[in-house]
Amino acid sequence: MPESFDRPKSHLGIYRSGLTSPEHRRHITVARQDIVDDTNETLRSNVKKRSKHHYLFIGPRGIGKTHLLSLIEDVVVEDEALASNCVVARFPEESSRTLSFADFLLGLCEILKNQLPDETQWAELHEKLETEDDNSKIVDTIVPAIRKDNRDRERTIIIMLENVNEVFGNQIRDKTDIAALRKFLMDANGCLLIATAPIHFDAITDVGQPFYDFFDTQILQNLTEEETVSLIRQNLEWDGREDLLADLDTLRPRLLALYRMTGGSPRLIVMLYELIAHESITEVQQQFRILLDRITPFYQDRLRDLAPQERALIETMATMRDQPKTPAAISARMRMSAQQTSSILKRLLKSRYLRSHDNPDDGRSRLYTIREGFFDIWLAMNLSPGARKRLPFLLDFFNLFYPTYEAREKKRAELAARITEGDGDAVMALDYLSEVGTAEERAEAKLNAARLHADRGNAEQVSTYLHEAIGFQHDPVGTWIVRHSGQEHYVDYLTEIKELMECWELHRTGELESMVARMVEMGNGLSYRAWSEARIDFLRQHIQLISDPKEQIKQRLRLGDLLRVLARWVEAENQFRLALASAEELKSNAVVSLVSTYLAMLLKDTNRLDEAEPMMRRALKIAEVTFGKDHPRTAGDLNNLAQLLKATNRLDEAEPMIRRALEITEASLGKDHPEVAVRLNNLALLLKDTNRLEEAEPMMRRALEIDEASLGKNHAEVAFDLNNLAQLLQDTNRLDEVEPMMRRALEIIEASFGTAHPNVAACLNNLAQLLYKTNKIDEAEPMMRRAVEIGEASFGKDHPNVAVSLNNLAKLLQDTNRLAEAEPMMRRHVKIFTKSGHETGHEHPHFRTAVDNYKALLQELKLNDKEITERVRSALDSESDE
Repeated sequence: MPESFDRPKSHLGIYRSGLTSPEHRRHITVARQDIVDDTNETLRSNVKKRSKHHYLFIGPRGIGKTHLLSLIEDVVVEDEALASNCVVARFPEESSRTLSFADFLLGLCEILKNQLPDETQWAELHEKLETEDDNSKIVDTIVPAIRKDNRDRERTIIIMLENVNEVFGNQIRDKTDIAALRKFLMDANGCLLIATAPIHFDAITDVGQPFYDFFDTQILQNLTEEETVSLIRQNLEWDGREDLLADLDTLRPRLLALYRMTGGSPRLIVMLYELIAHESITEVQQQFRILLDRITPFYQDRLRDLAPQERALIETMATMRDQPKTPAAISARMRMSAQQTSSILKRLLKSRYLRSHDNPDDGRSRLYTIREGFFDIWLAMNLSPGARKRLPFLLDFFNLFYPTYEAREKKRAELAARITEGDGDAVMALDYLSEVGTAEERAEAKLNAARLHADRGNAEQVSTYLHEAIGFQHDPVGTWIVRHSGQEHYVDYLTEIKELMECWELHRTGELESMVARMVEMGNGLSYRAWSEARIDFLRQHIQLISDPKEQIKQRLRLGDLLRVLARWVEAENQFRLALASAEELKSNAVVSLVSTYLAMLLKDTNRLDEAEPMMRRALKIAEVTFGKDHPRTAGDLNNLAQLLKATNRLDEAEPMIRRALEITEASLGKDHPEVAVRLNNLALLLKDTNRLEEAEPMMRRALEIDEASLGKNHAEVAFDLNNLAQLLQDTNRLDEVEPMMRRALEIIEASFGTAHPNVAACLNNLAQLLYKTNKIDEAEPMMRRAVEIGEASFGKDHPNVAVSLNNLAKLLQDTNRLAEAEPMMRRHVKIFTKSGHETGHEHPHFRTAVDNYKALLQELKLNDKEITERVRSALDSESDE
């Protein structure tokens, strides 16, 4: 092997001469050698003739046209007779500079300048003419120079031009230029053209075009099954892969399956070889995407050539990667009659877009495939956003090459070990394998991949796998993990993922005693409250170990937020005030603004609105100075302040702030961003509170549309949008529209968070209230009771959210004349708000209403004034009911 050629790590760039050795190219050549031999034999007899024989090789993308030209070029260079009489001038494969005959000649002159540095006239000509704006002067200068030089040297210039259809169809638009090029090649100028094209095109098929019947045209065919196996074997021989060669008979059935997948496309087969021999999945995926992006305009033109129904059928077939493409299956997916489908299939077969063969499963029907493998994959990638992340081609490979569960598990274990060593190809391979196998296997693979990435600190990948895992059925522990992990932003989110995965794995392997012990460590079970308590304990310990002040502040905010959700107001406030003191010491305006917002929100929740407002205004002022008046962070602070003003019934001040926050968000993030939906909902709720329902409704509907389009129709945010809209429709007495909307919201929330999450309790309360109003009491009551149970399990029996649920249930019992059942609930309702006031030192906003409701119930019970006073005093003096 010549010293100038290093053995390449990859076979993906072997097509052009100069990148790999001629020996390498020849060794891996399959089914093309006869064409090479015939072409070069004709060249030997043709070079000294005045009239030249010009070639055109036609075949789809990936058929090996570039490789074929390199093989022909190798022979020309190595054959003494040809080398002494010929020079190869090869135009760049993807050049777009040939817009006229003059451009073609200048390009040829530039190639000769580089190819023949000793012949100085080409460099001189190119320098003299490259800025010449008179095309006729360029032609009149270069053509005679080429003719004279070739005659003097008795030499032929073999011009190699790829994608000649593009040159003739889209680049050189002037027919007189194309005619001039034909005349130049036909005249005794010593030039011979070898061209390639992916398809037949008008310039050679239209009798009225200059190049009609000009070329000796040959059609390149895809490889057969045996040629496919031979191509892989010859590559293995070149790489010295004796291990795989020895196992080739075992691999053969899978190689034949891969042949059917690729349709015999040499380029696709070489890519598969890279995966089989080197597992260079990163490079394969990168090269594949570059290639597909490069040929997008070509395939877009091909689609435009089809009638609408033909285009629809082709696109439908590209999405049918998981089922046989029989006429019946295609017809069903197209929602079209069998006769119509059959007619379209025949037309596409005739125009060579499709191929067909017998269905091996039944021996009666035919199976149809898109003839070009690249076209099939390009369509799939453009029709499915997910296909851009995981190429269908590579997914098919992993499905076929690892056909059994045992083979896949063995490979996953091997890849996991390589990932810990930093192998990027292993990361990608494991990702593809997470999409292979049964639903149960894929669920397990995704959770294991999430844990693996948690170990590596890759939060984004962990989140991706957990999100994907939601769509699968799991055992109870696995279900809880994918629904609850990371629902709240949490600084050591990756550690909790890892711990949960360990629990889940212990459970699945049958080590139940270890599983139980681990669960006890994490909070005595997997309820929302226990989960939150476990996280609080972890954060308390973790904060003590942090030396970075900013990171410590960040964690204090998260700890305080968890405590606030559980109504542990004093503890939450303590964490926020410690964080604020640290932020002041740092003298970081951005951090001070953020912490101030957290503390102000707690003050608002505990009805200390006079304290919260100056803090919120300070946070807003800092944000405007630090980030600018039109920054999304400023919009967030505007929104927070507006909500506080709304709570103090200053709606005239709140509205312009909410509108400004909406304008900023739309301008900075775009009108269809999910954050815009949040702002729209906030503004619509304010309009609803001021009885401007006609203005509010379109805003709520727009928010719903934005979230459905950007997040998906089953996202939790969509459920919140549905609830808001349902409440508004309820106020306009459109109850028939409201109930299905609320039921859909409940289904989404249960699927997103699990059946025992506090968000489920909120949805249950809303739906139950509606059912109660429409006199469906038998349905409403169990929902209200379930909401109380979820609230108690999630927050504890003394949380304000539980008090709200208790009040709703007590009112239903009161209105159905079950006063004795309602009284202890209403009393407990008062006690919870009393306790909240004692803990915070500030009266809860719902306290007075709770007392009034309780008094009204006691009056209905026919108690006298003294008894009522004693009962109320008892409720106010007690901290809680057990």
